[in-house]
Amino acid sequence: MSKTVEVAANAATIMGIVADFEAYPQWNEEVKGIWVLARYDDGRPSQLRLDASYSGFDGTFIQAVYYPSDTQIQTVLQQGDLFSKQEQLFSVVEIGSTTLLTVDMNVETQMSVPKPMLKKAFSNALDYLADNLKLRAEELASG
Repeated sequence: MSKTVEVAANAATIMGIVADFEAYPQWNEEVKGIWVLARYDDGRPSQLRLDASYSGFDGTFIQAVYYPSDTQIQTVLQQGDLFSKQEQLFSVVEIGSTTLLTVDMNVETQMSVPKPMLKKAFSNALDYLADNLKLRAEELASG
């Protein structure tokens, strides 16, 4: 699944928010806490612990973090509750004074859930994530 939104902020502002994992609870109420468990030699997080609550289900997740390019950040589930697979890719492209933010999400649950119900739930989660990231970036960009 994928969602693209136009954001009234530059790419660096958006990527700064995405990379500031420990601040996620400030703009994403589903995230109860994030802790950096390991860092690359350059100081960027390479592994995270994320505690979250999705639709009333609490979970703890260990995620690897990758930086495919200056305009992309990827998280990949290594261990956790609820999901057997969870990958997210945040990408930005500047277009004049705005930036296109794309969030790609690939998720498989451990629970048996009908596909239409699962698709709707993850579509809602993707909308929520992209829209809140957009709001946070625009708040910071406007001062």
